Amino acid sequence: MNNLVLNQNSIYTYRKSVNGLSIRVSLQTKNKFEALRVTDNVTSLIDLAASNDPHIVRSIIYASINKYMPTFRQERLEKVQSLLGINLTDKGELLSVIIERFINEKIRLNAWAEKTLLVYKVIYQDLIDLIGDKEIQSISNQDAQMVKKALQRLPSNKNKRAQYRDKTLTQVLKMTVLDEHLMSVRTINTRLGCYLEMFKWCSMNGYAKTNVFEGLLLKDNRNTRNLRLPFSPSDLKVMFRALANSHITKGWQYWLPILALYTGARLNELCQLQYQDILKVNGIWCISITDEGKDQYLKSYASKRLIPLHNNIIELGFLGITKNCNVKTHRIFPELTLRNNRYSHTPSKWFGNLKKKHLENSEKKSFHSFRHTFVDYLFNKLKLQGNPLVKVLLGHTDKEITSGIYGSSFEIEDLNDVIQRINFSEYGLILTK
Repeated sequence: MNNLVLNQNSIYTYRKSVNGLSIRVSLQTKNKFEALRVTDNVTSLIDLAASNDPHIVRSIIYASINKYMPTFRQERLEKVQSLLGINLTDKGELLSVIIERFINEKIRLNAWAEKTLLVYKVIYQDLIDLIGDKEIQSISNQDAQMVKKALQRLPSNKNKRAQYRDKTLTQVLKMTVLDEHLMSVRTINTRLGCYLEMFKWCSMNGYAKTNVFEGLLLKDNRNTRNLRLPFSPSDLKVMFRALANSHITKGWQYWLPILALYTGARLNELCQLQYQDILKVNGIWCISITDEGKDQYLKSYASKRLIPLHNNIIELGFLGITKNCNVKTHRIFPELTLRNNRYSHTPSKWFGNLKKKHLENSEKKSFHSFRHTFVDYLFNKLKLQGNPLVKVLLGHTDKEITSGIYGSSFEIEDLNDVIQRINFSEYGLILTK
């Protein structure tokens, strides 16, 4: 007890005289029991060391303090937790549990198409592989930054490349990945966007305090308008003139370009059309872009929509094509075969060859350019830029659009008004049967 004194702040101090030198060290506690435990340990160690060297004695005192302080803190914490009846050290549930809960909610809300669900499961599993299955609240901004850096060093389509396929992400990160194999900025941002969305959901639902992936998206310095260009009026005339002069043997070769131009639909959305997807709504003929039929796929839940048919398409006889539907599959274009869960492989290759043959400077143009042409017409000719009707027709997500026509608050008449105002004859384009 002679070695233990209280200072003016009621904190216990260990005091000892060694070779005429007075050593005083704060024990960093006001608890007498804690102070005695440290003092007893110091006395035992000094006796064991059998040294009167002041430096050794001081080191022994500090070592004892460092040894017991974590124990004291834990004991104090447990006492408070017992009194309050709560766990103050809880960092939340494991990341894997939260991811499963997040995905299950998306499934209940039909927010993702089946193929999208499979892709996102891989993306979220990659997050676990990169930072470990940690408690959700222990995941830090440093973890998120590490994920961002790791994605910039990983290959795209890892499982499709033999040299990476059977390796873990950790193993791949130790390899030198060729520049041409690395993920694009768009792919990296897609993944970061997935993590951003999930952690936003975590914050909203009380699983995490902050969104550690906020503000991490990469800047894409590419000119996105030049990635895939729309067709110019002269391009359209050249392409449809070439089609008219070609020996077309398949119905899809005639109809897919026309449908794409007047609906803005994606190639596979059109390739997978079935008999029941051509229907009348309030007296208006439409095509239904859906994933309800066998082997039908949508990019996202927002892609599910109705698109009114332009009068030109009806006048060209499209409604009669349903008579040629395959009896077993009810598909509009039965000649197209499924490959990698898509029916668009053959048409995409066919059109690629066609445009290379007839269009100059066609490198940045593809079948998808019909969709860009459709959008450009709505924006530039009909002055609909910023109009939510455009997002409905294209199948893009808009937080302001609620329930109604497959996720739209607009009447089919509103959409039909936009479609019927399209007039590609302004471009000198004349379509023939």
